[in-house]
Amino acid sequence: MTIQQIHIFQVLCHELNYTRAAANLYMTRQAVKQNITALESELGGALFLNERNHISLTEKGAVFQKHSLPVWEAYERLQKTMIHDLKISKPIKLGISVSLIPDFLPDLPDVLERFQMQFPNLEIELLEQDNDAVVRAVQESAYDAGLIMDLGAKAVIPHTARYEIVSCALACMVERHHPLWDRTSLTLEDINGETIQIPGKSDAFSPLFREIRQKNYHIQFEISPHYYQVYYKVRDAGILGLNRYFPPENESPESTRDIPLKSAPPLCAALITSENKKSGMETMLHPLVHFLRKEYRAKPFVRQTV
Repeated sequence: MTIQQIHIFQVLCHELNYTRAAANLYMTRQAVKQNITALESELGGALFLNERNHISLTEKGAVFQKHSLPVWEAYERLQKTMIHDLKISKPIKLGISVSLIPDFLPDLPDVLERFQMQFPNLEIELLEQDNDAVVRAVQESAYDAGLIMDLGAKAVIPHTARYEIVSCALACMVERHHPLWDRTSLTLEDINGETIQIPGKSDAFSPLFREIRQKNYHIQFEISPHYYQVYYKVRDAGILGLNRYFPPENESPESTRDIPLKSAPPLCAALITSENKKSGMETMLHPLVHFLRKEYRAKPFVRQTV
C-alpha cells in the first residue's frame, strides 16, 4: 500500500461517496475506485459495503480506518517538518486575481495569513491584479505563481503548470426582469445574441470561447474584474454575468439569480506557475497548494452582500 492510497481511503471514509471523494482528491471516480480495489486486494477483504448506491465501512474497513489515520497524520507532520527546513532568499511573488475576492474566495486573505503562520519560512508577497494581468505576469515569470479564476483543466494556459483549488458549476447571473429569469437551466444557445460579463479574456476562459466559435454563436463579452461590478451591471443594465452556481443562494432570489449553464465547463480557482520556474518553485509551492486544497475542500461558499 502507499501513502496516497491511505489518503484516498481516509477521504472516502469521510465522504462515504465516491463522487464527492473524487472531487475532493482532484481525481476521477474511477481512479478512486481502482485505488480502493487495490487496497482491498492487498488487505484480503472488502473495506466498504455498497448497498443501493450507499457505501459504508465493513468491520475490516473500520479497523483499517482506525489504524491508518495516525499513519496519514504522521506523514503530514513529517512533510510539514521537512518543509520548514526550506529556505528562500526572497518572498514568493503570488499574484491574486481580484475576480476571486471578496466573493468567490471571501476569506482568502485570512487563509493565506494562516498559511504564513504555519510556514513562516515561506514568505509570500501578495500582488492583486485583474485576472488577465496575473496570467500574463506568471507566463512572463514576473510572478512566481498566481491564483486565478479559470474554466477548469481544459483551459490550457500556455507555458504554465496548473493546480486546481476549487471547482463550482458555471452559471449565468440574470436580472429579475430579464426574459430568462424563470428558467431552471440555460444552454449557450439560450444566451446566443446576449452580452455577458466575464472576469477576463485570457486563455483561462478558452473552453467557453472555443465552444462558442465551434457553434457559431454570437455572444458579446464585457470585462468586469470585480464581482460587485458584474452585479451592478447585471442588475442595472439587464445584461448577463458569468458566476458560479451555488444552490442555497438561489432559493430566495431578489434582484438577481444564478441559473446553471448546462454542459458548460466548471468555474474554478486555480494556482498557476510558469513552466520555466516549475522545477525550482514546485517544492516551494507544494505546501501552499496542499494547504489551500485542505482549507477549501468542504468549505461552503457565501455570496457577499453588495
